[in-house]
Amino acid sequence: MDEPIRQGRVVQTSPGSVPAYKRYLDEMPGVSIQDVWTDIKPIGAQAAERLGYPTQKPESLLERIISASSNEGDIILDPFCGCGTTIAVAERLKRQWIGIDITYVAINLVQRRLRDHFASELNDYRVIGAPKDLKGAEALKDINRYQFEWWVVDLVDARPAKGRKKGADEGVDGYIYSFDDKIEEAKKIVVQVKSGHVGVRDVRDLREQWTERRRR
Repeated sequence: MDEPIRQGRVVQTSPGSVPAYKRYLDEMPGVSIQDVWTDIKPIGAQAAERLGYPTQKPESLLERIISASSNEGDIILDPFCGCGTTIAVAERLKRQWIGIDITYVAINLVQRRLRDHFASELNDYRVIGAPKDLKGAEALKDINRYQFEWWVVDLVDARPAKGRKKGADEGVDGYIYSFDDKIEEAKKIVVQVKSGHVGVRDVRDLREQWTERRRR
């Protein structure tokens, strides 16, 4: 005990207390890197990055993963890209990227997210698999009319209606938000997609459905 005491390695906070041995971090092996990260919090209800997508991950989580496992210019692949968190972070960190998803709701969100985050700084990218002409649009309508609706909603730069589910036509498929400078008021334009002939009755029904939804 005398030698550690002479070295100042024995600490006794008060007379009669149990002595403690002083150790320094650089003398210890340390703790192995853990695979559980508790310092990254989930996306809160009021978080600015929240998009309402059910499986959305925090950007800080993907930033850590991408930064630790790649360098600038590397290619990042997300085969289930959802609302595009991986893609947005990869773009910000100057990585190339490939995102894959089967729904046009996801494609709509990813493209909108890229436009909102990067604007004119966004690098060129291609959407592969989306209809390029009338024949392709008709084919998509025949395969899955819901995916066709979501694709059209994106074409007119609208946001998909929240809570839109498969089933009977609910009337409103998306919204376009605009601002009227004359009256300084934000306006919401409702979007309904029809794959056939549209008549006066369709417009009247949409108006009634929209009015009823606002009342609820």
